[in-house]
Amino acid sequence: MRRLLIGLGSLVIMLITAILVVPLFLPKDEIKRQVVEQVDQRLGWRVRLDGPVSLSLFPGFKLVADDIGVSGEAGADGIEFASAERIEFGLAWAGLISGNIQVTGVTLENPDIYLEVGPDGATSWEPRRALGSQDPVAAASPENRPAATNPDQAQGNDAGATAGTSAGYLKSIGVDQLEIVGGTLTYKDAASEEPIRISDLNLTVQAPDLSGSVDLASDFTIQDIPLTVSGSLTNPLGFASGDQVPVDLSVSSGENTLSVSGETGLEPTRADLTLAASGPSLAALATLAGQTLNTDPGAFGLDAKISGTEAAISVADLHLTLGELSLGGAADADLSGLIPEISGRLVLKDGSIANLLQLAGQPLPASGKLGLDLAFETVGLTGDELVAGLDLNGSISISDGEIGGLNLASAVGGDPDADRLTNLSMDIDLQGLENPIALSGALTWRGEGFSLTGQADTGKLLAGAAAPVSVTVKGNRLSAGFDGRASRSGAVDGAVRVETADLRGLMAWMGQSIGAGDGLKTFKASGIFGVTGDSISFEETRFTLDSTSGEANGKIDLAGKPKVTARLALRELVLDPYLGGSASGGGNRASGSGGNGSANGAAKPAGASTSGWSTTPIDFSGLKAVDVDFKVTTNEIRWDKIKIDQSALSTTIKNGVLTANLEKLALYNGAGSGTVTLNGASATPELSARFSLAGLDSYPLLRDAADFGWIEGKAAINLDVKSKGGSEQLLVKGLNGTADYEFVDGAIRGLNIPKMLRGLSVETLLGWQENPSEKTDFSSLSATFQIDNGIARTDDLSLTGPLIRMTGKGTTDMPQQSLAWRVEPRIVASLEGQAPQPRRKGEGKKMAGLGVPIVVDGSWNDPRIYPDIAGILQNPEAAYKQLQQTGGELISILQGNKEPSQELVDQANKVIERATGGQTQIDVQKVIDGEVDDEEVLKAVEEGFGLPSGLLGNVFGNKKKN
Repeated sequence: MRRLLIGLGSLVIMLITAILVVPLFLPKDEIKRQVVEQVDQRLGWRVRLDGPVSLSLFPGFKLVADDIGVSGEAGADGIEFASAERIEFGLAWAGLISGNIQVTGVTLENPDIYLEVGPDGATSWEPRRALGSQDPVAAASPENRPAATNPDQAQGNDAGATAGTSAGYLKSIGVDQLEIVGGTLTYKDAASEEPIRISDLNLTVQAPDLSGSVDLASDFTIQDIPLTVSGSLTNPLGFASGDQVPVDLSVSSGENTLSVSGETGLEPTRADLTLAASGPSLAALATLAGQTLNTDPGAFGLDAKISGTEAAISVADLHLTLGELSLGGAADADLSGLIPEISGRLVLKDGSIANLLQLAGQPLPASGKLGLDLAFETVGLTGDELVAGLDLNGSISISDGEIGGLNLASAVGGDPDADRLTNLSMDIDLQGLENPIALSGALTWRGEGFSLTGQADTGKLLAGAAAPVSVTVKGNRLSAGFDGRASRSGAVDGAVRVETADLRGLMAWMGQSIGAGDGLKTFKASGIFGVTGDSISFEETRFTLDSTSGEANGKIDLAGKPKVTARLALRELVLDPYLGGSASGGGNRASGSGGNGSANGAAKPAGASTSGWSTTPIDFSGLKAVDVDFKVTTNEIRWDKIKIDQSALSTTIKNGVLTANLEKLALYNGAGSGTVTLNGASATPELSARFSLAGLDSYPLLRDAADFGWIEGKAAINLDVKSKGGSEQLLVKGLNGTADYEFVDGAIRGLNIPKMLRGLSVETLLGWQENPSEKTDFSSLSATFQIDNGIARTDDLSLTGPLIRMTGKGTTDMPQQSLAWRVEPRIVASLEGQAPQPRRKGEGKKMAGLGVPIVVDGSWNDPRIYPDIAGILQNPEAAYKQLQQTGGELISILQGNKEPSQELVDQANKVIERATGGQTQIDVQKVIDGEVDDEEVLKAVEEGFGLPSGLLGNVFGNKKKN
């Protein structure tokens, strides 16, 4: 046993010694030469071995060389398509005995491989010479070719020669294993702009016999994507010579795999393959194909059978899965013509809307079912040509759909329901892309249902051109439509129509509340609209808002804060729905005169109105939402009873401040101009107005504006006021400024002051009453006012007429809509024998006749007008003498010269009761019949009117006794 162990140990020592020592005695240069020669003969490549060369017997017989290079046909010019830091050539053991070296394997470490295809199609790795049994030059010379009896035979000889050369080249290749470790490969084609670079290349090819199976295994990184490729090809020699041979290839990246298996051949070209792909990421697969998806719909799967020849390709049993989308179909391609023709059918049942949105680059939360059944046809050589030639027939349907993530809640006041569409259903019908696509469906948004209909030229849209599009949306709140052209870039140009029965309600529903009010109801608009980026233009737009109608042209810029620039031509502008309340403010005039108080007007009449102004808050915050630049012309403006003729104004809204310049204002046969500024940005709205009006017909103006119907004539009015307040009432109470007016060639309607004084009766003392058939003419009536907190005061009232001269002063309380005036008219007793008498310059304005102070007191809708008794009785003797000279019914009755009529008795009782408020009981008929003592009557009158005791008795009692 010991001898055996010693013998084995000696053998091992001898083998180790042989492994270490024998390579030192082997002819390295000869082996190197034979290796280079074998590579040249079998592959057609020249190998450069400039670095150190060593031989090794363990673990196998091999030649190792550093700093090597490999070149093909271009190598004559010194260009190498591959270089490596180190190369190992596996050698057959038989070479040690026979001396003929046979290469069995090649291993390249860290090679740098550069594969280039030139403009003429020549490749950098093309073999240096054709390999075969004969000299390549001799084989290629015409002298050595057999004579051809005809062109076809000559062509066949050329083809046979080529095939023979290729077969000889392939037969000469026989390498047990070709291996690359840590390599870099660059592929450049003159037809492409950017080269393809592969790094970290590891490759193993086993091809001991090209008539058998060639196996491939590789992993590398391309464009930062790691890939693994494996597969096999049986009988490459048969494949090259035209046989149909089995092929099996698999490409994977992570968990994404693509495999092709089946049979294929080259001459003639034919294939019968099964294609399968799967993986958890469609985006990764798209990247492998050089495409980019904005979102990843998730897992994918593909199964299909592909068969075909050079003339036709058929795809059958297609089953494509993308997330929850499952698509089936088939396709055929006719390649026999100059331009390929492709047709097929795609069917989708119960697909996922969410997955469809992800494929479209919109990863929104969604649910619902999608279905389609489409037949397609197209022709073309490139992708663009295939899209341009596409024709589709079939249908697409959506049911039970819901789409969220719309980010609209902030635009409508924070309502979370605004972020999603529900109850989405839609049917799309395609009858060829030459015919418009038809759409119909319905959806629900924020609890409101809408119907959708539309048409579009899909062919032009797919081609990237502007296409005719028609869409109509109808709901309970809104109806809208578009008929024009649109493009995939988002540009829109066409006719738009919008209609709603309640614009104010619609805006509130959209989160843009514009406050309470009666206006902003019916709205209709139609015109030519265009959308480019953040800009919307509108032309020839006809609209109706409540009772206002007109045309508009302009532009809306939505970049940042919206800005509207427009030119409006209105047929009529009706302001009633927006300004709240009637223009007159105090309602209709009462049917009768009323109120009571002292005869001297010291006390406020009991029947005076408190306030007719609205206290409803006015919200001007909407002015801050948009900037506006308007030019407006209108044929008519109406507010309640006020009517304004042709007018022109410019309006701007900037940062919540509205400025309206009335450049032209025609109203009531007059004209004027003015400026109104409304500051809606301040905490309390501020208003300022400046107007200058002239030549106005005052009676219809005051009647319509303030229900003030007892002055007529031509008027000139100037107004300069400011105010602050959040309601109509507060704005009136906050009025401050100045105003002045002048009426010429007019009259005070309802009163004939000269006639009343000349025919003095009981009513004169107890309060004059309106008589619509009477009036007091004047040539001018003017006053200037200082307005403080809504109360206008004047002390320069002046009236001049043919029978009257009048001065006065007083206040107009606009918040309370009341008057407190005292005027002093001076009249003449008669026009008989009187003619206008010229006065010298500087002569005082004297007028003979009675001067009776008059008080105008109470609501401006129904004021009481009566003589100032206290003023008359400051000099009772003189007043009574003038009354006697003037005459009249009252004096005749007091002097016993005339019996009063029953009509006068009844009227006097009514006047006394109304004037005294029922504070005294005076029966005029008993007074006339003598049943009541005169002193008691006068005392009762004094008590009823609040006069000093004994005042009337001293005047009338003594005069009657006389």
